[in-house]
Amino acid sequence: MTPAPALYLSKNLLAGLMFIAFGLAGLWLARDLDFGAASDMGPGYLPRAVCALLIALGGALAAASLIRAGEPAEGWAWKPLLLITLSALAFAFLLKPIGLVGTLAVTTVLASAAGTLLRPLRLAALAAVLIAVNVGIFVLALKMPIPLWPSVF
Repeated sequence: MTPAPALYLSKNLLAGLMFIAFGLAGLWLARDLDFGAASDMGPGYLPRAVCALLIALGGALAAASLIRAGEPAEGWAWKPLLLITLSALAFAFLLKPIGLVGTLAVTTVLASAAGTLLRPLRLAALAAVLIAVNVGIFVLALKMPIPLWPSVF
């Protein structure tokens, strides 16, 4: 009698389980929001619908990975994970004190360090384009009250 094969942790299985976990976490976070109905949507309607879709897609991906073997899971890429997380946190904490322009410059440098380093001129060009696009969309077009420059104490 041969032993049953061990559970194969493929990339798709882990991704499906991650989608399910995020969907369940979203449902839990939106639990106090009024759902409403399709004709009269409440503030919890869209978050719950997106979370349900995320759970369904995660379940389908995980089930498909159990039927057909995929690529094996690899180890964590810690440098990109830490630098992208640090970039997001920097955006959250630096926006008010140094403004949108400075914050986007800092976060662009941090996020670009997570991958193959760009040459300084290309990195400056990328930061300039991202700053121009974000200022154009959020400050000029949408007229959001986001400070552009450092606030005066």
